[in-house]
Amino acid sequence: MPLPLIHYLYPSGLPKYLHQHANGEHSWALVTGASDGIGRALCSELSARGFNVVLHGRNEAKLARVREELEAAHPQRQFRTVTADAGSFTPADIDRIVARVADIPLTVLINNVGGTAPLSSNFKHFEDTTQAEMQALFSLNVQFPLQLTRALLPRLQLQQKPTLVITCGSQASIGQAYMAAYSGCKGALHAWNRALAAEQYEARSQVEILEVVVGGTYTQLLQKDERFSAGLFMPRAETMASAVLARAGHGHRSVVPYFWHLVQSGPLYALLPASIADGIIASVLKPSVEAKAK
Repeated sequence: MPLPLIHYLYPSGLPKYLHQHANGEHSWALVTGASDGIGRALCSELSARGFNVVLHGRNEAKLARVREELEAAHPQRQFRTVTADAGSFTPADIDRIVARVADIPLTVLINNVGGTAPLSSNFKHFEDTTQAEMQALFSLNVQFPLQLTRALLPRLQLQQKPTLVITCGSQASIGQAYMAAYSGCKGALHAWNRALAAEQYEARSQVEILEVVVGGTYTQLLQKDERFSAGLFMPRAETMASAVLARAGHGHRSVVPYFWHLVQSGPLYALLPASIADGIIASVLKPSVEAKAK
């Protein structure tokens, strides 16, 4: 939900989750989908702010390269990696991730992994989505973050200090034409986050549950498409990562982290009838669908 504009001027509350533990070790954060894009930028931002970081991804070689880069940039911090394919994971993968953080003081979990990677085309008619694509899409965007959070939440609760779960949602969660399967996944993720946040609040838990509703970001994937370029409404991954962490620690449950995305989309859905707002979004995406059909 939109924040009062003054909230975008508040300093980040992230320091409340950074503790120096009994053995002198600083807190750890686990970031899923850390190989590139926003996940990679979040790892860099977290380590710059004093956190040790566990990087998750599906490509061991890419993770190793990112880890080396982070170690060179932040020699005072510690880093670990763990691999699992979120699009086709097993219970053993979740167990392995949990085991990887069993001996460290984990205080931050960022469910960043997600997206439309399983689809042959980002924008398509729902009936053109294959069964395999839909299954992988649901695994990547819903099942993996839910199962990982379920497994790690008791560890965060046992810290008896403020801890944090950030889940990266999407503006598509409101329901966008030509992204029906993906929108459904992100809508489910939004509802789950809201329910979990309410549960933790009612239990007087010190675990903050926060969904960040991410909009268009100029990542490496978009850099390959000449139709896109970085700008005010298309921030780079580093800018988005900083905005995500800036919204932490203030008791919100769901926020648009990047101010100019709020400016871009807020009035559309707040002031116009749903049918008109949906039609505007559809008109923007429809040319991409028609181009693929030719």
